[in-house]
Amino acid sequence: MQRTILKLAAEALLKAERIVLASHVNPDGDTLGSSLALTHALRALGKTAIPLSHDGVPEILRWMPGAEWVQREAGRDDFDLAVVCDTGTTERIGRARAVVERAPVSICVDHHLSEGDFGQIRVVDSRAAATGELVFELLRAMRAPFSRAIADCLLCALITDTGSFRYMNVTPNTFRIAGALMRCGACPAAISELVFENRSYGSVKLLGRALDSLKVSEDGRVAWAHIRAQDFEELGATDEETEGIVNHVRAVSTVQIGVLFREIPGKRVRISLRARDGQDVSAIAHLFGGGGHRLAAGCHHEPPLEAAEAEVIAEVQRQVK
Repeated sequence: MQRTILKLAAEALLKAERIVLASHVNPDGDTLGSSLALTHALRALGKTAIPLSHDGVPEILRWMPGAEWVQREAGRDDFDLAVVCDTGTTERIGRARAVVERAPVSICVDHHLSEGDFGQIRVVDSRAAATGELVFELLRAMRAPFSRAIADCLLCALITDTGSFRYMNVTPNTFRIAGALMRCGACPAAISELVFENRSYGSVKLLGRALDSLKVSEDGRVAWAHIRAQDFEELGATDEETEGIVNHVRAVSTVQIGVLFREIPGKRVRISLRARDGQDVSAIAHLFGGGGHRLAAGCHHEPPLEAAEAEVIAEVQRQVK
């Protein structure tokens, strides 16, 4: 990341007094952790900082320091600066889009090079394992003090986007930053347990329904599963409780790409894609109006579920190498 860009972003944040920070829809630990870490730092500096999330905060992330600050609606539109974390397009921030686009100054902090061109100041680096890495560097450029709350938020961002440091996106810099956050009091074991081993009853039951539907292509390289609207209704479960299920789909030893389809009652079909190294599911997601990383991406499709499965899996099989 160029120091000049970090300096420009830091100066803009320090100059601003009213800042709105937006996460992408269906938020994960990286987008929320990055947004909340910045919110903690800005509020400590005496600024008005409001984090927005179209879908609120998922149950498994409500332990994060500052999660109670997250709003679905801004309630005002007089912000002098907007920050979007973990996406480069305002199409993915839902109802926050209007207030973000009205701000006279905008900053994008992201590690996806392929997602849009939002932001007058773009703190973007695809070499970062998580947007949280870039926020860490930005806070250093601001000379902001690192609290335990900031450290917890940023370590959550790193852990969720690296699968507890198991994915190919991890670099020596990822561990350097994680070490610095640990010195501020953040605990990887505690955060990993809260994120990955703190499932609701409905979430575990949804996993069972998904695995019951599991299919594998003839060559064994593509696996997919689905959760029907009926499953959500019978179990009284929500889409946020499907977090991580797609990783079980990809876990089949021969599989290169795993796909999970979720038929949201009364809405579109949500699709999660996960790949092993050497594949690029972000290219597939973009074909269906979505986005993400090479190894983890998502998109939507119009119902019915069967048509979504047929079209997307056909494309996955065409593109698998």
